[in-house]
Amino acid sequence: MEKDDWLTVGAYPDYISAQVGSGLLSAAGIPNRIWPDLGRVGVTADEECYLWVSPEMADEAKRILAATPVSESELTDLALKSPPPDDA
Repeated sequence: MEKDDWLTVGAYPDYISAQVGSGLLSAAGIPNRIWPDLGRVGVTADEECYLWVSPEMADEAKRILAATPVSESELTDLALKSPPPDDA
């Protein structure tokens, strides 16, 4: 299946938030991709990101994302996992 066939199942304000959703889907066995990919030239961690899944997994992915709220402590743990960027 081509990547162009995949559907967006969630929009997130930044890359770290998208990683949380991606982790939930991965734990449920749903292959997913975050777009834009942080490894691409010019993409920063504070850009809006989207989760993409194959069409046959979209309904299940949406159900999982809607039913699994992320706790404040999980977000704090993720935020503190890597040091903040320099304010240079």
